[in-house]
Amino acid sequence: MPIITISRGSCSGGAHLAEELHERLGWPVLAQEDVSSAAARAYRMTEQELFRGLYLPANFYERFTHRKTRYLLATQATVTELLAEGNGIYHGLAGQFLFADLCNAFRVRIVAPMDYRVETAMQRFGLQRTEARRHIRDADEYRSRWGRQIFHADITDADLYDLVVNLEHVSIDRAAAMIAEIMEGKDYQPTPQCLQDYQDFAIEKRVKAELFFNSPYTPEIAHVEVHDGEVKLTGDKAFAASEKGLVEFVGGVRGVDKITTDHGTVGAIDIRLDPDFALSSRDAKARDVMLPPERYPHCRLNCTIREAIVALSASAVKLQDGYIMLPRYVLVLDNDDRLVGVVSRRELLKGLIPHLQEDRESAAHIRELIPFGGAAPSELMIRWTSLFSRSAIDASATPIRSVMVPIKGTVQVDDTLSTVISTMLYHRVDLVAVLDGEKVAGVVLMTNIFDIVAQFIMEYGQVPAQKGGKDGADV
Repeated sequence: MPIITISRGSCSGGAHLAEELHERLGWPVLAQEDVSSAAARAYRMTEQELFRGLYLPANFYERFTHRKTRYLLATQATVTELLAEGNGIYHGLAGQFLFADLCNAFRVRIVAPMDYRVETAMQRFGLQRTEARRHIRDADEYRSRWGRQIFHADITDADLYDLVVNLEHVSIDRAAAMIAEIMEGKDYQPTPQCLQDYQDFAIEKRVKAELFFNSPYTPEIAHVEVHDGEVKLTGDKAFAASEKGLVEFVGGVRGVDKITTDHGTVGAIDIRLDPDFALSSRDAKARDVMLPPERYPHCRLNCTIREAIVALSASAVKLQDGYIMLPRYVLVLDNDDRLVGVVSRRELLKGLIPHLQEDRESAAHIRELIPFGGAAPSELMIRWTSLFSRSAIDASATPIRSVMVPIKGTVQVDDTLSTVISTMLYHRVDLVAVLDGEKVAGVVLMTNIFDIVAQFIMEYGQVPAQKGGKDGADV
């Protein structure tokens, strides 16, 4: 099915039309904000950088840094990743240019009368009528200049679009019905070749974006083409010198199955790590390996240390391979199911020893007064019997927030395992929370990650037989 891109002037109803189409077709909707957020995570940039890269004309320095190419690639790769099935609705920046050469792109332009746009701007931004009119005219002027400077095109040119809708004569509801009828007609049912072209386009943009943003190589080192799912890499002497590493890097990009160079064709590494769950070493995401929060001990922010100990002691986590694991942490959620912290067994034990916190505060005070000297109370002098005292029982009624450790690193459900392991190693943690927006969707444990890697090493990392005699010397 096609991807519908909606282009419009400021306050012309693009978001409204996208939602109406979603209601009629059931296709996912992507706004510019969705794409910017996902691209920023995948390609190590800020949303502001992406916006500037596509929306603002390049300055003198940026003309030599492939700025437009980089950020257009990031946007194309992200949209095709989010719309992996080849159907969806995108309303946002540069939509008319993202898929200009694809047979499954249906490009719509909305034209709205000035009075309609002024009323919308007044309601949306709280402007007076004169201010709203000035805002719209300035925005139109800027968008027109942007199209000429960035894409060398007149964005009002009807040839850029498959359909231009004038809301002065056609309502949003009628426009949505008309577009939905076109999409459901036989003329827009994609052929197998059209779908293959989209998949090739998606892989090509993904590979190029990974080379630009996440590889140790310069972007110009390889020319990338994709035909029928096969990636062809070519280049000059610099490419030849780095060919092995490039092939290995590109082979790890999701969706790449075969790579061809001047020296032949190789298959990309794709180890099926768990046949029961079809988990692949190349396309696995956080959602594929995470444990849902109901399967991991957790408590609310207002629970006590004792309640956290009960939750931890009464829990056992069953992994996908049937292995029973005793958890080491308790997740702490607020009343809106947002993850706010984590508590380890170590922190729970410390919370049962009131004088330990007092010693810490005294030590910090001494270090503040005498930063280069002064003896601090020793935290090692903890009496075993103090854990079985009345004071420990009293301390167990303390709110969990007193021993909770703030979350150091999180990932989103659709982040790759590359992001997961990078987060674990960077923050030196054995548990990473997986979020769906702001709410916790699950956790990934170092145990899961290590077992996946260990399976690969044990299965494919056998030490080859040495050449030579008994001593291993070459002959």
